[in-house]
Amino acid sequence: MVQLIEGVLSQGQRESLEIEDFIFHIIDPDADEDKRVIFLDEVNLHAKQRDFFLARLKEIAEGTQYKFLDDAVHLKEPCVEIVSQSDRFIELSRHITQDFSGRHKGQMSAGVFVIATVKYLVAAGNWQKLVFLVKMDKRPSFSYSYKNENGRLVASMSEIENALSEAKSAIQKSALIDVSNVFAWDVLAFDQIKKPSLGDYYKGFLGVTERQEDSYLTRKAHITVKSWARKLTKEQIPENEDALGYSGRAFNYLVDHDTFDTDEFINAVVRDDDSDRKAALQNRLREELASAGISGQRFRPQPVLMPTKTRRKLPMEYAEECPLILVNKKRGFYRPPRVFC
Repeated sequence: MVQLIEGVLSQGQRESLEIEDFIFHIIDPDADEDKRVIFLDEVNLHAKQRDFFLARLKEIAEGTQYKFLDDAVHLKEPCVEIVSQSDRFIELSRHITQDFSGRHKGQMSAGVFVIATVKYLVAAGNWQKLVFLVKMDKRPSFSYSYKNENGRLVASMSEIENALSEAKSAIQKSALIDVSNVFAWDVLAFDQIKKPSLGDYYKGFLGVTERQEDSYLTRKAHITVKSWARKLTKEQIPENEDALGYSGRAFNYLVDHDTFDTDEFINAVVRDDDSDRKAALQNRLREELASAGISGQRFRPQPVLMPTKTRRKLPMEYAEECPLILVNKKRGFYRPPRVFC
């Protein structure tokens, strides 16, 4: 039996991503209902434009892990077809876009809905395919030109109405779909509006349910940091640092935050005045979180559900940051009460 990968794409897998088929269709929410989607037949991408979209895809190759529902209409079948029948790519992309647009009953932002198939290197000589779906908002911008008028440089500006922003915030929704059963998840999905969860219509469009509960992810995040920290040698960490310090900061983050964010979590856990050593530690922790299936996920931490044994072993120093913590000076640990700070 093939071992499924628990985590998201590794850094190496992201770097190997290559676009195969690509199209986007234009969503115009102000048009009549039967004309809200302008279907394109082709998108000509020059090298710089291909790099732009590939960069966006690499950025969003993460998200909360979902599984397709067994007894529901979902995207698995059309995604399998879009990968296996490249001659039907445009036809199938239109069906998917129409379904996405048709499910949205409220106000929708104008923009484009991207459908792409990409290949990536799972391991040496093993190429597999994924399907990317991305809703990008258009963001009008301005271009300028200038000329010399009687010795004075005079600029003029013009609006570019149908501009696509490089800002990650312009990506409203994304989904990365594994049709080759390489990963333990079927879909990595992100919803800018409803994060860390998905909006009802978007979840219905994908036909998915969460693969893991928030309580499980909370415990897994903390356990992963503990395991990572224990493997570090004294030469790899600051002189005044130890495994309990990393574990304590991980715990505090999970207590203090309503939404788990991988970058914020890593920054909270790894503290170091040496920038090179800090970067190395952060990269190593990121890989551990990715292997554990935590990196890139969005969830609501549930620290109350951590085992009591885990909570008892956190360092004394964190009692100063949380006045509700009860300190047991004799044994040198604190035990968080039922009410967390």
